[in-house]
Order: sequence, then structure tokens, then C-alpha cells
Amino acid sequence: MDMKWSKGQRIRAVVLGLVVVVVFGVTVYDVEQYVSIAMLKQKKELLQQFVEASPGEAALLFFLLYFAFTSLSIPGSLVLTLSGGALFGLVPGVVLVSFASTAGATVAFLMSRFLLRSFVMENFGDRIRVVMEGFESEGAFYLFSLRLIPIIPFSLLNLAMGVTKIKPVAFFFVSQLGMLPATIVFVDAGTKLAKINGPKDILSAQMMLSFVAIGVMPLVTKRAIHYMRQRKFHRKLDEET
Repeated sequence: MDMKWSKGQRIRAVVLGLVVVVVFGVTVYDVEQYVSIAMLKQKKELLQQFVEASPGEAALLFFLLYFAFTSLSIPGSLVLTLSGGALFGLVPGVVLVSFASTAGATVAFLMSRFLLRSFVMENFGDRIRVVMEGFESEGAFYLFSLRLIPIIPFSLLNLAMGVTKIKPVAFFFVSQLGMLPATIVFVDAGTKLAKINGPKDILSAQMMLSFVAIGVMPLVTKRAIHYMRQRKFHRKLDEET
């Protein structure tokens, strides 16, 4: 039986094939071993020389590398974020990491929505349903809170949000805003690379509690407003009756 694929199906097949090839390459060549804090410390001086010699080219390459890692959910984003601070400084590093991470997350989100929906539901069904229910209940506030409080890994969250009804533009801006506090913290930590050996040297318990408080605040505020409106509505009904 001769099967003809539509243009959309061919594009999906090519994209999926590229994803499989990249993931296979990452696994076989153990790319994660080259993206480590120890490796960053070892190569920092050499990388710094390249940044100083070609700042524009270095920034572009860094952006594209971070974008590729995030869009394909390759482990190593923490080290890349530290690299942003170590090589470019606080403000340029935050700008590069913020836009690269959000752009990559949005691509992963779009791939989930248009290419990987069935795969995501079959392999992460229970956790995805929790996200879908939370989004249905709280809307974009829910995504903002999850970006601040890493209950669900960011790479999985990108895929999970792809099966919700959130619009891509809203996903982009809410994600960028929600990830910004952690981005600033980790890029700033990268400027002090010599003192860092692991995540525990960056995030204190107090800082984590601050992230939780910031993340929960929008949901609490929304619930409080909803409660006040309900009380006002019922009071008005009582007065009329």
C-alpha cells in the first residue's frame, strides 16, 4: 500500500529525526561530562581570551549553545548559566541567559504541542495531568509559580505546558519573568566561579525559601481576590433578598 505523507507530516518526521540524532549523540558521547563546573574552571582562562578577542562572536555562540541545550532538554544548563557570569559578567550574562533559555524553552514547548504530544502524554502522563489541572485552575499564575519553585524540572515543564491551552506568547513572557530571579542568582554566582564546587555553594536554604515565597505569592493573591469577590457577591445577594 502506497502511503503519501503530507508536507506537515514530512516536516514532523525530519524534526523528530534530528531530535533523535542529537539525543543519541549526546548519550553516546556523554556530552554532560564536558559541561561541568570542574571543566568550566579548567577552561575559563582560554574561554575568557576568546571572549575578549571576539566578544560579539563569543556572545552569539554562547546564545546558540544555550538555546540548543534548552530546546533539546540536554543536561548542563546550570553550568552554562554559571558560564554566562564567568565569561560575560553579570548584566550581559543575565541578558544572554534569560533570552536564550526562554527562547529554547519556547521551542521545546512548541515541539511538545505540535510534534511530541502523544509521546509526552504516554511517558509523563501522571505528572502532565497535574500540570494541566493546575493550569486550568490558576492559568498563567501557575506557570509563573512553577518557574520560581522547581517542583517539576524545567525541561519537563516545557513539555508539559505544550499540552495545555496556554498561548506561546504568554508562555514566553511568563517563563522569562518567572526564571529571571534564579537566572540573576546563578549568573552572579558565575562571576565568583572560584568559590563554587556545586549547587549547594550557590543556593542557601534562606534563598530557596525566598523563591518559594515569591512563587506562591501570585497564587495566594489570586485566591484572596477571588474570595473577596465571592464574599461581595454573596453579601449583595443577601441585601437584595
